[in-house]
Amino acid sequence: MDYLDKIFKETLRKYPPVTVLVRQATSSYIFNGTQINIPKGLVIFIPSYAIHRDSDIYPKPDVFDPERFSEKAVQNRHSEAYIPFGNGPRSCIGSRFAIYQIKVGLIKILRHYKVETCEKTPIPYINDPKSIFLVPKGGLHLKIIKINRSYN
Repeated sequence: MDYLDKIFKETLRKYPPVTVLVRQATSSYIFNGTQINIPKGLVIFIPSYAIHRDSDIYPKPDVFDPERFSEKAVQNRHSEAYIPFGNGPRSCIGSRFAIYQIKVGLIKILRHYKVETCEKTPIPYINDPKSIFLVPKGGLHLKIIKINRSYN
């Protein structure tokens, strides 16, 4: 289950549900030791997709590497470097439910089926530029093969 969690997190790093988080400042704020001011009411865009693909945070960001989510790697990274559902008091209210539902669904599928790429699987994955969500251009096609197992 630990490795499934790493795979899940790495997938969300590469393909976050929302590519940009939008917030509005509820009060004015000046960053300590700077002249940078965020006035009350300012709309702020937080580019989660770009943060997750920043090579200074995630070396070789296009490579799928679940070990980025080993305990040591996570401790060496800023807590705001991984925000597929946002963070803090305005994070996605349904994130925990979504995570559990997806993991249970994956376990149920993978217990009985083998999932493979096929001739229509887009490799490399290309984002659909016309979509407001992060979806593959032309859809995602996979081959699902039933596994016949006999348990004693």
